[in-house]
Amino acid sequence: MEADQELSLRRVQTPELRFLGERQERGRVVLSGARVVNLVDRYDSWPGPGGLVMAGFTYENLIPLGSFPLARRLDWVAAATPEYAPEPYERLAGALRSSGEDADARAVLLAKQRRRRETLPPAGKAWGYLQDWTVAYGYRPGRAAVWMAVLWALGGFYFSYRPVPPLKEGEGPAWNPELYTLDLLLPVIDLGQGAAWRPTGGQQWAVAVLTLLGWILATTVAAGASRLLRRQ
Repeated sequence: MEADQELSLRRVQTPELRFLGERQERGRVVLSGARVVNLVDRYDSWPGPGGLVMAGFTYENLIPLGSFPLARRLDWVAAATPEYAPEPYERLAGALRSSGEDADARAVLLAKQRRRRETLPPAGKAWGYLQDWTVAYGYRPGRAAVWMAVLWALGGFYFSYRPVPPLKEGEGPAWNPELYTLDLLLPVIDLGQGAAWRPTGGQQWAVAVLTLLGWILATTVAAGASRLLRRQ
């Protein structure tokens, strides 16, 4: 095709679309509003960035011929969205989920969030990176447990060598550095440790850092859980 030509499949409705030809270096493929049940395709048949338009394109099943790994499927979506648009990512995730590929569906939704992050102002980007590093926007919840275990171990180690004096001598629970650290890290649970001790000097900084990190971790976990419940 010439640079100003296009293969138009706008609003096509068919049980099966087979896109298996040779990739064209010029022109566009337009799938806007098309509806198909089975999409049979090859990675090397689709045009590159700027050559594919699929706003409103829906499909139920993906049937790739040859190697078409998820990373290339994400490139396929990116080629059709020079500017961020959530719909192609959500459509791909839905097709993968319906075929039982839940892990790949979550990876697609994570890629969507990372792509969206690049459109946000600096404060939004910073919050996005924080969610990504801690719990991968909620799509890898196991990370939260790892972060909690690391912070708990570091806090317990520090307070084992720097015990905090009691608020009132002879009162309160016995000193336990692990429980004290856990009480600092869990913002919505009171284990009866935090108010019984009086940190001083460097201990105050350690308490502040652990408390702040506990709130950040809890907030990002809550945001990720909310996102998963909405299945975005």
